[in-house]
Amino acid sequence: MFQRFIFFILCCACIPLQAQTYRYLILFKDKGSNTYSINNPSAFLSSKSLERRRKNRVAITLQDLPISPDYLAQVKASGARILFPLKWLNGALILQKPSELKKTLALSCVKGLYWDFPADSSSANQIQSGTQSSSISPDYGNSLSQNGQLGIDQMHAKNILGDGILITLLDDGFKNANTVPYLKNLVSEKRILATLTTEPSLTSVYASGGHGTNVLSTIAGYEPGKLIGTAHKASFALAQTEESRHELIVEEANWLRGAEWADSLGTDILSSSLGYSTFDNPLHNHTYADMNGKSTLVSKAAAWAASKGILCTISAGNEGANEWKYITAPADADSILTVGSVNALGGLSSFSSTGPSFDGRIKPDVVSMGSNTVVGNTDGTLGISNGTSFSAPLIAGLAAGLMQSFPTHTAQQIRKAILKSGSQFTRTDMLLGFGIPDFAKASEAIELILGNSEEPTLRIYPNPVNPGEAIHLSIPFPSAQVEILNNAGIIVQSFQLTQAESSIYLGPFVSGKYYFRFTTESTSIVKPVLLL
Repeated sequence: MFQRFIFFILCCACIPLQAQTYRYLILFKDKGSNTYSINNPSAFLSSKSLERRRKNRVAITLQDLPISPDYLAQVKASGARILFPLKWLNGALILQKPSELKKTLALSCVKGLYWDFPADSSSANQIQSGTQSSSISPDYGNSLSQNGQLGIDQMHAKNILGDGILITLLDDGFKNANTVPYLKNLVSEKRILATLTTEPSLTSVYASGGHGTNVLSTIAGYEPGKLIGTAHKASFALAQTEESRHELIVEEANWLRGAEWADSLGTDILSSSLGYSTFDNPLHNHTYADMNGKSTLVSKAAAWAASKGILCTISAGNEGANEWKYITAPADADSILTVGSVNALGGLSSFSSTGPSFDGRIKPDVVSMGSNTVVGNTDGTLGISNGTSFSAPLIAGLAAGLMQSFPTHTAQQIRKAILKSGSQFTRTDMLLGFGIPDFAKASEAIELILGNSEEPTLRIYPNPVNPGEAIHLSIPFPSAQVEILNNAGIIVQSFQLTQAESSIYLGPFVSGKYYFRFTTESTSIVKPVLLL
């Protein structure tokens, strides 16, 4: 008996893990183009079922519709075996190898996984071989370190990629950004919405200035196996504000113009990896005493942008090992995120500029990986580079993901949550500030911000709600304007409430998270509602 047991163990140990198949519970984004209709329920429900519903006054809803046959066919074509569909959940239980699951998850009709592990897992190894292994995650290549350090890989696993967020970059130019292969998705999908040149001799932002291209690649780059940007589905506006041939104080005016332009476009996030301290004309040089957030034009511009509701991520500077040592303008501005640099292990990069600001504020605010960062080059290749120039845009991508996840929150609430998620939030210093932020922790902090802003007597129920089900509203005001926003922050329904208790029905919305915004003369309250 003992020998047989050993033989069984040895046989099991010889089975390659990736050859095994597991059951996964996938979710679809909607019911899709369906051959069935709620107007003809007898095609998919028995007469007895229909009679019971009539007796109990239960409406036929989208939840009752079978899964789209087209969706099931797509899943089958991806190599998965469909064990059974689940129409109420709008999903299906499938059987597939972990190494091939990424094909199914990449389908446009698939929303994701209900559980982030195999449904038939019985050991830690089986869980690891499921959705948490890199085989079914995007292939980050060497860029995994810069993404994973901020929890960006977990953000991407939730399909939070920066969709619908507009990021403006102010830099020296974006040479060949319209042709390099790692940005081809950005260009082909027409997500570069606007460009601006300020140097009189330039007519195109793509003509010169490779630094901006390097910076853009860390957010928008997409070349699996090599580089995946932190918010590679965001939209971008690109402004050339730096004049590369010299260092003149007029560049601060260029920066201000770029910030005003960004505001006019409706920019959500402004990121700039430029810093000013000394100029070709020594009479124009700044001093450390000027790093008070109020003295230099460029720092005033950054503070003004923040005051307009734009989240600004600004490089701290690369003066840590130099005589200057401290942050440069506009990194001293208030209400922004000044970003320093660390290595892959979280240690301070020797070049990263330090704080505090001259008036004693914590700077940098946060840090991310600026040492040995994977970036794209103007010749289309990928390489390694160093500088806070790359740590700042990484944080911009994190902020974009949070804005996409929480579209009703303000830029300053997002900024506050990022600070709260820092690895040394309770022990800040002038080298790493609040430390390395994290997407999951920042999301938790934002939920707390939302919770603290809610009135306990304002109720929405049931929540979650099924399609076609009535939603009951109880408000502590005599009246309120109500707006329903989808996950992209777009108002999809609005109405006026004139009584304390009301019931409404949602329109034909797809499943997902929605936000109810109640506005009165004195307050505005937002509550999330999940539509199944």
